Amino acid sequence: MEPAIFRSRPDNPRYLETRLATTPELRDLLARTSWWAEPRTWVLRDPDLRRAREAPFEYTARVIEDLAPGGLYVLRGPRRVGKSVEVKKKIRRLIDAGEDPRRIIHIAADELTAGDLRRAVDAAADLTPIDVRRFWFIDEITAITDGWPAAIKWLRDNDSRFSLDTVVLTGSSAANLTEAVKALAGRRGNALRPDRILLPMPFRDFVEVRSGSGSALSIGSPPNDFGPFAVADLTTATVSDAVRTLTPWLRRLVAEWETYLTVGGFPQAVAAHEAEESRVFERTLLDVIHGESFRRAAWSLTQTDAFVQRLARGIASPTNCHDIGTDIGTSANTVRRRIDALRESFVAWPCHREHDLRPALRSQEKTYFTDPIYSRLSPRTQPTADFGPMSEQQLGMALVRSFARERPGGYLNFDAVLHHRTPTRKEIDFVGPGFGDLAVESKYVDGERWRRAARTMRASRWRGVVATRSALDLSDPELMAVPTALLVWLIGG
Repeated sequence: MEPAIFRSRPDNPRYLETRLATTPELRDLLARTSWWAEPRTWVLRDPDLRRAREAPFEYTARVIEDLAPGGLYVLRGPRRVGKSVEVKKKIRRLIDAGEDPRRIIHIAADELTAGDLRRAVDAAADLTPIDVRRFWFIDEITAITDGWPAAIKWLRDNDSRFSLDTVVLTGSSAANLTEAVKALAGRRGNALRPDRILLPMPFRDFVEVRSGSGSALSIGSPPNDFGPFAVADLTTATVSDAVRTLTPWLRRLVAEWETYLTVGGFPQAVAAHEAEESRVFERTLLDVIHGESFRRAAWSLTQTDAFVQRLARGIASPTNCHDIGTDIGTSANTVRRRIDALRESFVAWPCHREHDLRPALRSQEKTYFTDPIYSRLSPRTQPTADFGPMSEQQLGMALVRSFARERPGGYLNFDAVLHHRTPTRKEIDFVGPGFGDLAVESKYVDGERWRRAARTMRASRWRGVVATRSALDLSDPELMAVPTALLVWLIGG
């Protein structure tokens, strides 16, 4: 069968027949855009915005706040993280700022083909104001499996209006990111940071929304304008200043960190926790992994559940695909494919072993989840967690976020946060090319037990930070002990 993208091109003899059969439907779909008809009241009926209003807090990641005219942006992140809500909130702000609602076009691409994109642009030509730049928000474009990068490339090259429009594409898969980046090169307009990542809310935002909801910090939220700092800038002087400023909140920050390790940062999960609701959202995410991340796998939901549970038990240890396969009754190659699928769906990320501060791709990596909630998706998993490995996981994720702030498109390279193996087969949890002379070791303990990591850290070529539960020791500038909650707060993770 001829690919839809080619059937949609004007130089194809079947183009007119195909367009006449589908364009009226697409025109009707666009004409039903709620803010075109009701620019003042559509927000009251929009289901995404209604659910956001019903949450016990107001949260906006503002990941697509700074859109340059004519820029083409790709916003990626896991399913259910709130990409559609962010898009709708951006549309609301555009209209509130005086933009003509008819210039703003939103398409949910879940059931479209690449050819439908071309026909949708054709249909919009008759429905939108002439000779003005438009805003396009195309949601879940990665659900289109027959070549959406080529379709967008063709439109940017051949449609005189679309080539000048501001375009935001959202998706939940990184599988074809390399293809998309290559296809869209030179077609991104004046976009700064054209590739964006939306992940579950970081710890700082978690504390802030919990404080605002009235359920968490009785003395208020710590000052959010302190930092964030680059990882390489974490010196004893920086941390000492932070301790002096944040002393009234230190104990509460530790408590909030452990709540964060239990709840995670998905807005729906935080809202459910605030409302003391059941664990429905966790079961939804397990269904998402089974039905979307593993949609090509001939696995039952029980097998998916067993795999995710087994992967969760191995957090903080090198990933042994053979052992995991033996435990759940499958092959090492199948385990590797499933881990790759989780990585492509922004559910997990690999912390590679370093060699000369570059990923050693032939060595065993560690596999961490992007959010604590993935470790307890099974109905048989208790909501409480072993805070040691979970704290290590989310500290690593906070470090990843720190570097992704400046280079969001580099998130999927997985080269910013690595782990180190010493000649004596000891490990240092986190190092990287952007860490400066710093290395970070996670030891989620109180008292003096953090000193067990001192010998390994002192024998390395790096200045060290040991991330503890509550122990704080800044007496040695070459080896600091800092509560993990404070460390994550400082780097903005």
